[in-house]
Amino acid sequence: MIVLKDIRKVYATPSEEVIALDHVSLHIKAGQFCVLKGASGSGKSTILSLIAGLSKPNSGEVIVDGKQISKLPDTFSANFRRAHIGFIFQKFHLIPTLSVKENIIVPLIPENLTQEHMEERAQSAMEKFSIAHKASSIVKYLSGGEQQRVAIARALVNQPKIILADEPTANLDAKLSLELIAIFEMLKSEGVSIIVATHDPLFFELACVDSLIEMKNGAIIA
Repeated sequence: MIVLKDIRKVYATPSEEVIALDHVSLHIKAGQFCVLKGASGSGKSTILSLIAGLSKPNSGEVIVDGKQISKLPDTFSANFRRAHIGFIFQKFHLIPTLSVKENIIVPLIPENLTQEHMEERAQSAMEKFSIAHKASSIVKYLSGGEQQRVAIARALVNQPKIILADEPTANLDAKLSLELIAIFEMLKSEGVSIIVATHDPLFFELACVDSLIEMKNGAIIA
């Protein structure tokens, strides 16, 4: 369960304060597929950042799986994020000079697992997202769709129960976007909570989406 209570988030610039979220409240049940809809600058990405513990609100509470992560010190936020949340970034943020398998293993390193166990987990993730045949390939030479699958496998290798995706189809063509949506549908069927921030209309009429939340200027309008 994810709860945002009366969240206010302000970013200070040299000339002014920018209100990213203006007293936003939100309740997402475990296992739901939620889509945050809105133009760039509407506050969608800020909500994902707060849920992931990558930033903290100026006021209000962020509660994820019963923990007030908005109150956790940064070190504990990182540990909580690693254990519970997989983040799929718009620009993938893969390490371009590493192989597919090496990129997927990176989030497992702090877990102090054996090399054998890490490779087993990576292999399972690669097979699940049809990228195992590229295990030794350097990621900078992969297609956009292949890089997207690596990013998803990396986000899921720790078996999180929450997936956050920021504009996940921005760099994909229509065919690859539909493949990604099919992956999200599969994950939802497995009980994973999914929150997607997007302005891609492909997401707005999906039967598998439980809630479509429209945002504008840092506020929920529908």
